Amino acid sequence: MGQRAAVFLNEGAGSARTEPVRRAVDLARRTLDADLHVIATRDVAELSAWLTDRIGEYETAVIAGGDGSLGVAYNVAAGRPDLTLGYLPAGFGNATRHLLKLPGTPEELVAVLEAGDARPVDLVAIDGRLALFAGAGWDALVAARYADAGARRLRGWAAAVTRSLPDLWRRIPVEVRADGWVVHRGPMELLVVGTTPFYGRGLKVNPGAQPDAGRLALRVYPGPARHLAAEAARWALRVAPRAERIDAERIAVTSLDGAAIPVQADGDALGAQARWTFEIRPRAVRLIGRWG
Repeated sequence: MGQRAAVFLNEGAGSARTEPVRRAVDLARRTLDADLHVIATRDVAELSAWLTDRIGEYETAVIAGGDGSLGVAYNVAAGRPDLTLGYLPAGFGNATRHLLKLPGTPEELVAVLEAGDARPVDLVAIDGRLALFAGAGWDALVAARYADAGARRLRGWAAAVTRSLPDLWRRIPVEVRADGWVVHRGPMELLVVGTTPFYGRGLKVNPGAQPDAGRLALRVYPGPARHLAAEAARWALRVAPRAERIDAERIAVTSLDGAAIPVQADGDALGAQARWTFEIRPRAVRLIGRWG
């Protein structure tokens, strides 16, 4: 690449200690003549501080971790047009892998990094935090329980989903505004907003969302549970969901009964509060992928 590069490995990510990831990291170091920095954490503040202290001297920063680790890097790298981000998927969901069309083998992954096809990517700001995608409602509960139980990959995710099933019958009444217009008023199981169509494991939850459109793509899934189950089948099959896509630059979600609305960003739980705002941040970071 002709640039000073580093690989930042978060061994706290779901598959970071597996042999394929270790091979990819080693090959990336040698191919890019890159430094290596290693941490093991699932704490966003700790990871952010660690990256901030180390990333400044590099022009290419390859993040080996999950979507959450890459999401932290977005927030550290934003506003630095001289900094390019690469990604070695090492989490459980790895939603961004599908957006970037990243291949499966370490050799092919590193070939993408070496080619260095980097494009500016739009992000969503969730009350200031940058991410590719965010979810409000039921999936944020699942994300929080998955993390609280130690993020034990498929087994942990299945347990978090099982624990959260009763919550599907506790829909939150909300008002959703897109660029000031009320687009939904009533119960909500799930709301998704972002600049990528994909959730973890390649589920196409928000088709039509694009990382270079200059606008956010919003979908509200009101439920009830049986309807959300039917929509989930469409995500897995990559069939267009029945929920309408709404494009906007700013989205506000407000609880109508004062109940706290849980929200996740790039798979990391942000907490719960009665009102959230989501805003577009055009061309926020530069990201290496297979963009052709």
